[in-house]
Order: sequence, then C-alpha cells, then structure tokens
Amino acid sequence: MKDEDFDRLLKTSRLRLSAEERVAIKRDIDEIIRYFDRISKTHAEGGPAHQPIAIPTRFREDVVSAFADIDSLKKTSKLHKGYILGPKL
Repeated sequence: MKDEDFDRLLKTSRLRLSAEERVAIKRDIDEIIRYFDRISKTHAEGGPAHQPIAIPTRFREDVVSAFADIDSLKKTSKLHKGYILGPKL
C-alpha cells in the first residue's frame, strides 16, 4: 500500500497512530492485501463453487395491515409530512 493511500485511509477512519502503530498496521494491511491477491489468482477446477443441495427460496406475500395504536406512536415519534421518522443511520 502506498504511503499516501495509507494516510488517506487513516484520515477517513479518523485514526491517529504513533509511529510504531503506523508501521505495525501498515504491515498488517499489506499482508491482508497480499493474501487477497493470492486468492484472486487461484483458479478453481470445475467452475465456481455452488450449493450442493438445492435450497428453495421461500417468498411470502406482503400484507399491509394497520398499526393498532398509531395515535400513541405519533405522540412519541417525530413526524414529517405525515410520515414517522426513524433514527439516522
């Protein structure tokens, strides 16, 4: 990993490391990258792996139902144009 890429990674992740920590973390990241490079160069015989046992996908019908106590929910929640706002992610 280039030093400028590593510095950008530290800035993005808001980490401040000592000189010893920088060396250790950079060495670990380089080792992880080399490992993934080895994996990407590996060729599997017989094509890609797959699930040996067929597992059917079970879909369910979506059913719209009214919330039983919508008035209490509206009193304790933030509303915007009639919609209940959830927490920011």
